[in-house]
Amino acid sequence: MLIQRVMRLVDEIELTPSGSVLDRIHRAEKRGWVNRADVLVRIRELRNLIAHEYAADKMAEIYEAVFMLSPELDKIAKQAADYSESLIKRVQVP
Repeated sequence: MLIQRVMRLVDEIELTPSGSVLDRIHRAEKRGWVNRADVLVRIRELRNLIAHEYAADKMAEIYEAVFMLSPELDKIAKQAADYSESLIKRVQVP
């Protein structure tokens, strides 16, 4: 949801061409949502792994990765929310 919906909407509001998922991830780094873009790349890869049924044999690894990346995702979501709130204030018509 964050990459597919929120980042696309922010790009649209800021009149930025959408580009690829990797482009959006790098813009998230530039916006200060994440310190290093590779963290969001790892989160995205984990999401893709979870979405595929053939990953059932890797459940222990998946649970560990989710446990390790969840705090980082929480921070990113908070940064995205803060940025979005400031963006709304900037574009609001008085």
